[in-house]
Amino acid sequence: MSSINTLLIRFATEKPISFQSFSGFASCGVFYNLIKSIDESLAEDLHSSKRLAPWSASPIFLEYPPPPRIIYRNLPAPSIASISFTIMEDKLNNIIKEILIRPNFSIDLVDVKPRILNIGVETYDFSKIASSAEPLPMKFSIKFLTPTVFRRSIYDCCPYCPYYMDYLRTLKEGRKLERPCKYAKSCRGTILPLPLPSLMFKNMARIWAAFSDEKLDVWEAARWAEEAIVIAGFPKGIRTVRVYEHPTTNKWIVGFTGEVRFSIREDFYKDKYAKIASALIKMAEKTNVGVRRTAGLGMIKYKESNAKKDVST
Repeated sequence: MSSINTLLIRFATEKPISFQSFSGFASCGVFYNLIKSIDESLAEDLHSSKRLAPWSASPIFLEYPPPPRIIYRNLPAPSIASISFTIMEDKLNNIIKEILIRPNFSIDLVDVKPRILNIGVETYDFSKIASSAEPLPMKFSIKFLTPTVFRRSIYDCCPYCPYYMDYLRTLKEGRKLERPCKYAKSCRGTILPLPLPSLMFKNMARIWAAFSDEKLDVWEAARWAEEAIVIAGFPKGIRTVRVYEHPTTNKWIVGFTGEVRFSIREDFYKDKYAKIASALIKMAEKTNVGVRRTAGLGMIKYKESNAKKDVST
């Protein structure tokens, strides 16, 4: 049974920590170092792989002193904070289990080795996510907690085409075809810091299709969302944030944060696809969405509107 496993590490530090860039990139480094301590070749493969990452990370989250918040650059001291990793692949899960049974488990943040307070693991089955999802209401909101950016597919394909499905399978297996088929149109993987339903649900569908054994019509649901779900507004506005992978390089990403309201067009509402789309959002709350999920980007929180769904399906 395919599942999502989230590892939460709470720690305390007596020294302030200044990260070189957004703390999510430091979280990414912590994960690679943990894997490297057991299997150096796997860590290298994960770092250099172009396939969809089977894991994601959170940035550093400050718990105390208040107010609780996501850390971008500076973690004060003394403080209590946490970091989490979400894993969707058995091989990685087994390595994490091996790491956790070590008697002197530790992590390094810049030049500080914080005191580990406790470690927790939560497991979410894809099948339960699918079965427990309620169809999306006519109105709902998603709060983008960390900078989020979506990449347009390299190829503009029909996601339900068997050639495209074969292409996705080769990516999952670590192989790569030159293109899905001769009719595929190159889009060059353009990235957009916008909450476009078409890109958001395609990204979620790709994650589900790559790591879940639970069969859902995720590509049909993504196609439905592209037509049925529209942006309804920004209650407090959204803002773009530029985050640098490293201060001395020119590698940076511009993502957006803020709460976005969405509506479903009444004439397009279909209970079946609204339920699948809901399951995809529930999954994405754990796996992040968009570009650089492994660096804590694309963290989201779903919020249902107070308005009740009132449609005939």
